[in-house]
Amino acid sequence: MHALDLTALLAGLPRDRGPVIALGDGVGAVGAVDGRHIGSVLSTYAAANPGVTLVLGWSPASLQGISAESFAKIVPLMPGWGVRALLPQPGTCAVPTSMAAIPGLLGGPLRPDVLITRMTRRDDGLHFGTEVSWQQAMVDIGVPVWAVLDDSGPAACAERPLTIDEVTIVGCAEEGPACVPAKAPEAIHEELADRVLALIPEGARVQYGPGQLGTALLQRSGKKLSIDTGLLTDAVIDLERRGLLIDEPSATYLFGDHPLYDWADGRKILRGIGHSHDATRLSRGRPFFAVNTAIEIDPYGQVNVEGVGEKIVGGIGGHPDYCTAARLHPHGISIIAVGSGFNGRSTLVDSLSRPASTPAHDVEVIVTEAGHVDLRTVDWAGRRALIEELFARTS
Repeated sequence: MHALDLTALLAGLPRDRGPVIALGDGVGAVGAVDGRHIGSVLSTYAAANPGVTLVLGWSPASLQGISAESFAKIVPLMPGWGVRALLPQPGTCAVPTSMAAIPGLLGGPLRPDVLITRMTRRDDGLHFGTEVSWQQAMVDIGVPVWAVLDDSGPAACAERPLTIDEVTIVGCAEEGPACVPAKAPEAIHEELADRVLALIPEGARVQYGPGQLGTALLQRSGKKLSIDTGLLTDAVIDLERRGLLIDEPSATYLFGDHPLYDWADGRKILRGIGHSHDATRLSRGRPFFAVNTAIEIDPYGQVNVEGVGEKIVGGIGGHPDYCTAARLHPHGISIIAVGSGFNGRSTLVDSLSRPASTPAHDVEVIVTEAGHVDLRTVDWAGRRALIEELFARTS
């Protein structure tokens, strides 16, 4: 399969205005093309062509070779993680958006001229591998796709495969997706998980975040659960092994190590954000329980998940999308599970150090190691009293 030269293709992008280039995200983000970091190739092009905007999604690994000063603008849609080093740069603009809003943003004011991504080849065509994310929305609206083929990665996409005529091949790779081994839960995560599981009925759909709490939640469940989440992690394998996974899980990203990627290969489990973060879909059908955490919670239940002050840890992500969906479900619950403190700092603060990631009215139950409070039937004063009493139990 003949690959076209990426540098020559970039030279053909519009010159009458600054072109917008979107780089595929997740553990399957493109690393190198023809032995060069994709970041270096794009930076060289941008330095010679003023006005180039680079759009970046969620990346767990550092993006190599990107020279921030070469671009007119770099727009991380999910700051933190692998793009953290770019955030202090003057031309970097981290747009505060939830995951559900990204397809609309990229279909409108930030529409790319091209999507550069990694794909894998199977007998029926070309597939997104370890993530579908917002990329499917770009395909649906006709954004040209330039792909680096990597047949060493899994194909777990539930969307239709693309034909060779729909994709421009710009290179091949054999490095596979990035591997991020799960960190074993600590006692606090196991205690939080047990308290959360007591609130979730047998057979419910569960969304969980990546990290030690999410791992503990799936590992310690003794109930059959359906998984409908954003990032699917290694812990789902244990849930299935114990006969507790209902049907195939649904997600938009894989996030883990080789066992997860091997397990996912050939399963149609990954869909675009238009499906994975759709509040209308999630708020109907099987009871939906969103289990998320927080960096800060204020006395009324507003949540900050991005960082502390100027220090960025992550982005807004799907946190508000899933909290809203669970709140809207007549038999679901939006749960925030968090330790009462971290590194000597209370999770409960008088005022968030950053704008709220999720509004208070979408937070229904807060769980700490001391217990939980149900905020669904109280007013603002009642919420404050319950939250402050919960955190006072561990002070």
